[in-house]
Amino acid sequence: MILAHVIWLAFAWLLGGFVHGVTSIGAAMVAMPLITFIASPKEAILIACISSGVAPLALSIIYRRYILWKEMIWLTLGCIVGIPAGVAMLTMLSGTVLMLTIGVLLIFFVSWQLLSHKVRATLPYHPATAFIFGAGCAFITASTSLGGPILAVYTAFRGWEQKNALATTSMYFNFINASIIAMQWKAGLYSSAVYDAVRVSLTFVFLGVLISIPVVRRMPQETFRKLLLVMIFIAGATLVGRTVL
Repeated sequence: MILAHVIWLAFAWLLGGFVHGVTSIGAAMVAMPLITFIASPKEAILIACISSGVAPLALSIIYRRYILWKEMIWLTLGCIVGIPAGVAMLTMLSGTVLMLTIGVLLIFFVSWQLLSHKVRATLPYHPATAFIFGAGCAFITASTSLGGPILAVYTAFRGWEQKNALATTSMYFNFINASIIAMQWKAGLYSSAVYDAVRVSLTFVFLGVLISIPVVRRMPQETFRKLLLVMIFIAGATLVGRTVL
């Protein structure tokens, strides 16, 4: 890996970790589109699947008392269906299709964030519903690394409190990340270039989270969130544009 790529990768995950620490929006949502400028879409997805697992692990430990275990278990059971299908999709789709899909997901995420405050908690708990959403999130995560928006929709309609949402979704992603990494490795998707990138990424996503701690105390979170949504929308539009034009 050339020095310029190392610097760009470090910047992408430093920014991703910082954003996650300030807003709880997944680090991959910011870092992964940037990585596509120096790596293929498939490599970017694989790097993000491994590197983005640091934050959920930490949050699930910090907020472990607030985990909604019943729903988390049914969400996780959905991984049995979703992960194999997602990994299979990742091996079959071309880089152009993956890039277009990622761009559309990012634009959807921004649209959802702008409309989610109008959502009412109208979805009653049912194991089948949790299973379906868990499978859908696992499928999108395994194939694009961006399954978070699917789970965000579920938590909003369920009306979870913030700490319950952070704890439960983080624990869910611990299981899903571990399973996805195992299946991607078994499918032979990891290369030496991916491992080299991950070694850089893990360090800088952690540093990004650390840097965010003093900023959280000073910067109004809503202001930062609005700026971030603009950045994510631009990233999504750029990816879509690169595949269409």
